Amino acid sequence: MCRTLLSQGLEVVEVDRTNGIDILSPQLKETVEYCDGVIHLAGVLGTAELFDDPGYAIDVNVKGALRILQAAQEFGLAYVGITMPPVWENVYQATKTAAKSLASAWHRHYGIPVSHVRAYNVFGPGQKVGVPQKIVPTFAARAWSQLPIPIWGDGTQRVDLVYVEDVAKMLVDAIAFGHDEVFDAGTGEAKTVNEVAVEVNRIAGSQAGVEYLPMRKGEHGDGVLASGEGWDLLGWHPSFREEDFTFTVETYESVIMDATWTLPS
Repeated sequence: MCRTLLSQGLEVVEVDRTNGIDILSPQLKETVEYCDGVIHLAGVLGTAELFDDPGYAIDVNVKGALRILQAAQEFGLAYVGITMPPVWENVYQATKTAAKSLASAWHRHYGIPVSHVRAYNVFGPGQKVGVPQKIVPTFAARAWSQLPIPIWGDGTQRVDLVYVEDVAKMLVDAIAFGHDEVFDAGTGEAKTVNEVAVEVNRIAGSQAGVEYLPMRKGEHGDGVLASGEGWDLLGWHPSFREEDFTFTVETYESVIMDATWTLPS
C-alpha cells in the first residue's frame, strides 16, 4: 500500500510497531496530525489463537480503531478501514465488526469521511509464515519443504484469493469516497482449499500431498465470495491471475532455504 501511495506522488507517514509507534502509542496523535487521511490496517490477527487472549485483541482492534477515529475527528482526516466478510464467529471477526461499526458511527455523527475495504483471502510475496497461519504462505512453506500441506476440515471450503497489489490499489482508491461505502477486495472467483493445495504442490514439485486435520476453533462451514459491492463505483475490480499466484508461491522457496525457524504443524 505504501508503494502504491508513493507511486502516485503522495507523501506517506508509516505508523508501525517496527518504527516504534503503534495505534496504542501516546505519539499516535502527533504523528497523524498533519496528514490528510489515514488507511487503518493495524490489528491482531488470529482464528483459534485469539480465544486465549481476547482482551488484547479488543485493545488493539477495537480500542485502537477508536483512537484513530478520534484523531480523524480532531484533525479532519479521511478514514479508510479494512474489514472482513462475515464468515465465522470468532474473536477476530467480532473485533473487526465492532471497528467497522465504530467507523460508521463516527461518519454519521461527526461527519468524518469514512470508507471500508472488505478483504477476502489476500496473498502476495512477503506474507508472514507462522502464526496466524495464512493459506498461501503456510501451504507454500510446507510444499517447498516436501512436507504434507495441512488442511483443516475436508478441504471443500471455498476461498476467494485476491492479490495484495489489487487490495492496495483498492485501499488507495477508497480515499476518494468517504460516504461509508464498502468495497469488496475479492475476485468473486471460487477455489476450494483442496484445489489450492494441489496447485501449490505442483508449483513446488512436492509429492508430499496433504494431511487433513480437525477444523480449528473459530472456523466452520464454507467460505464467502466477494459479491461485487462497490465495484461499480470504482470502475474496476480484482481478478485472480495465475502468474501472481505462481510468483508468490515461488518466493517462498528461498525463504525456506534460508530459514532457521520451525515450520508450523
